[in-house]
Amino acid sequence: MVELFTIAYSFFREQSTLPDWYIELCEILNWQAQSDRSGVWTYYEILNDSIAAILISRLKAKEENEILTMYMTGIDKYNDETIMEHIDKWIWKNEEKIYQYITDIFICNKDWCYSI
Repeated sequence: MVELFTIAYSFFREQSTLPDWYIELCEILNWQAQSDRSGVWTYYEILNDSIAAILISRLKAKEENEILTMYMTGIDKYNDETIMEHIDKWIWKNEEKIYQYITDIFICNKDWCYSI
């Protein structure tokens, strides 16, 4: 997954418009990574509403309600330590679910991955 992400990042980093699946991938990775590194509040503190809307839309379309609910719980609440701690704990306990979601993004876009 890291290699595929690196390839996608290299390909898209200088493009002005990004495909929704790539934004979805970056945001779910950032959400989890910032939680692991310094707390999910750091993700929500600088959240871009239009980028978040793309991830929310993709989660809804895939009926990924558990991740969607947890993701949306933190929007505009980065100052609430109790909520942020709850989300961090959920992310930690559900890493496999999140990794599977990331894997599914790559599987759904395998044609792009193989065309590079």
